[in-house]
Amino acid sequence: MMARDLANVEREIEQLKESQQQLASDNAKAMEQIKASQEQAVRDIARAVDLLKAGQQPVAQPIARASEQNVRPRTSAPQPQAALGTRKPVPMPASPHANAHPQAPTQLRPDER
Repeated sequence: MMARDLANVEREIEQLKESQQQLASDNAKAMEQIKASQEQAVRDIARAVDLLKAGQQPVAQPIARASEQNVRPRTSAPQPQAALGTRKPVPMPASPHANAHPQAPTQLRPDER
C-alpha cells in the first residue's frame, strides 16, 4: 500500500514539473509578444509625431512670420484721418399712412352679424 502511494506521489510530482515547465514557456512567449507590441507601439507613436510635426510646419511658418511682422515697430507714418464735418439731418420720408383719415364706425345690419 505504501509503495503504491509513493508511486502516485512521484507521478504527481512529475506532472507538476511538466506543468511548471509549460507555464514558464508560456510566460516567456507572452513576454516576447508584449515586448514586440510595445516596440511596435513606440514606432507607431514616433511616426505619428513625425506626421504631426510635418503637418504643423506649413501652418507654423506663416504664423511665425505674421507674428514677427506684428511685433516689429511700424515705421510708416500714420494715415491722415478725414476731417469730420457737421452733417445736416436728413428729413424722414412721410409715412403713406400719415395722411390717412380714420374710418367712422359703421353699424352692421342684423343679417351681416
